[in-house]
Amino acid sequence: MLPFYSGSSDFSPKAEFSNSTGLFELSGVSRPENVSAFYSQLIDWLKAYEQECVQAGSWPGKGIRVNIKLTYCNSASSKYIFQMLEIILSWKKYGIQPVINWYYDESDDKMRDDGQDLADALEYDFNYLTLN
Repeated sequence: MLPFYSGSSDFSPKAEFSNSTGLFELSGVSRPENVSAFYSQLIDWLKAYEQECVQAGSWPGKGIRVNIKLTYCNSASSKYIFQMLEIILSWKKYGIQPVINWYYDESDDKMRDDGQDLADALEYDFNYLTLN
């Protein structure tokens, strides 16, 4: 399976998902014109990745790490990010303990609050880190 990569634009985040390292990262601005089309391809990739790991009987040795480094995220994007994180967190049934790092600008309380809202909804602890 190939890694997933999508470059950023003025409206869409950069998405880098590495099947070999277990690192999944979204960065930039997330307000794509067609939110469903953008995030559906990421969700499909995650589902295929899970199937591949289950069939191979192995997951990345370093575990699963999710870095969300968004400077802006509209509500429609948040809905899809929630769905992506639900998929990743479902992998706990395979003994995986994903690490979710939520990055925010230290002067942007709203983005930190958005991360905390997602963490609360998912009932999972995130790490909160400031963007450099």
